[in-house]
Amino acid sequence: MTLIEWTKDLLKNGVELWSDEALITAKNGSVVKRDVKTLRAVCLGIISSNNAEEWYRLCRLNCPAGTVIEPYYESTWKELFEDTTALVRNELTKCLLKERAAKSAQTLLGILSRRDKDHWAEQPKEKKVDLSADTAAGPMKVTFSVVE
Repeated sequence: MTLIEWTKDLLKNGVELWSDEALITAKNGSVVKRDVKTLRAVCLGIISSNNAEEWYRLCRLNCPAGTVIEPYYESTWKELFEDTTALVRNELTKCLLKERAAKSAQTLLGILSRRDKDHWAEQPKEKKVDLSADTAAGPMKVTFSVVE
């Protein structure tokens, strides 16, 4: 299995940001514990990465032994990175709406807003500086104003 195949297979059931194990309850009432440490590491890698190449590195470092490591191809990894980023943003948004996880989600969103400014950062207000210099009229006048 190649690295890209392993990553897609790992993410086929969604993302995990909060726990290292998932509890799955069957229809008959039996409970199965699923170890999702690696899935969580790869998903949190979306938050800590600036681009697809950094995330590729994290996936490579978390893959199991025997995985075929292909070189980084922008076309392949960028699409998967953007898809996974969308899933992570959605998961964080859902957790903001839950009272118990809101504070943790807010912390992760703060990190994501610095990493993914196009989607999450507050748009900075445009600052304008007016200078007027007329030495014949007297002292120089400097005006600072914030344009909204």
